[in-house]
Amino acid sequence: MKIQAVLFTAAGIGITLLCLLGISWVGPAGAFLNLLTPVAAAYMGMRFGLRSAVVVVAVTSLLLLQLATTYTLVAYLGVFGIGSLLLPWFLRRNIPWDRTLLYVSLGSAIVTGMMVLVTLATTGTGLTTLIDQVIQAEVDQAMQVYRDAGLTGAQLQDMQAVTAKLADFISGSFYGLYVAAVMAVQALCLLILFRLKGRWYRISGTPFGQWRLPAGLIWGLIAAGFSLFVPLDAVVLVGRSLLVVLLPLYFLQGMAVVNSFLQRKTYPPVIKGLIYFLLLALNPLPIVVTSVGVFDLWIDFRRPRQKKI
Repeated sequence: MKIQAVLFTAAGIGITLLCLLGISWVGPAGAFLNLLTPVAAAYMGMRFGLRSAVVVVAVTSLLLLQLATTYTLVAYLGVFGIGSLLLPWFLRRNIPWDRTLLYVSLGSAIVTGMMVLVTLATTGTGLTTLIDQVIQAEVDQAMQVYRDAGLTGAQLQDMQAVTAKLADFISGSFYGLYVAAVMAVQALCLLILFRLKGRWYRISGTPFGQWRLPAGLIWGLIAAGFSLFVPLDAVVLVGRSLLVVLLPLYFLQGMAVVNSFLQRKTYPPVIKGLIYFLLLALNPLPIVVTSVGVFDLWIDFRRPRQKKI
């Protein structure tokens, strides 16, 4: 068993590095691998215990000091590494998966905030300057990927304009987008852990098809929406950050409604997977799913309907 744990841990380190640095090694396709970065460590933690997960994260961090910049190390720990430790830690204590997701996101945000404070104190850089540097590093990396993909001339200029607008949006919603990104990455990791659990471990909590957000959270969404019309930059910033966190949660509730519907159907798994993919990737379907999640509070789409005779 120990030999198996060692072999799995070594493989987990390699898989984590591939997912994290894949965008530099395999081009644009590496962006999809990047989302899977925490999976290996979290799986080690669920199957073999937290010690294996700590080894994966620690060795990966040490290797990143040699293979990449300090910024890449901080980004790994803040978005992926801390969460890949907290996720199995909470799940192995039979804490429901939805509460675990909340605790992991908050824990990652707190640890990242502490790392940022240390960075600010040691470098003397202002917080706004640091955020701008982080965003610019991501923009430069994205543009390099587009160049490596063969984009030139007008195509490259168009992508540069789109990337610049996206950078402005990120700058104005950075805090909320960070939390939303951590939640999204860890939710995907949680889904994969559920698919891989077999007989090795269990994940407790409400079945996804029956899951719903607390009813009172809708007032936060309403307040965040109206705050965008307040002529104060600070209020708009807070409202925008809340929206980018809350809207994905209501999208998740909309997907729970879809999951409840598909469970009652006998579609093949491939068809169900295709439906989920289209709902996630094809505009404007994500907006429709989010709307379903919002109005589920009043309409209750999952309530059994009596057939009229």
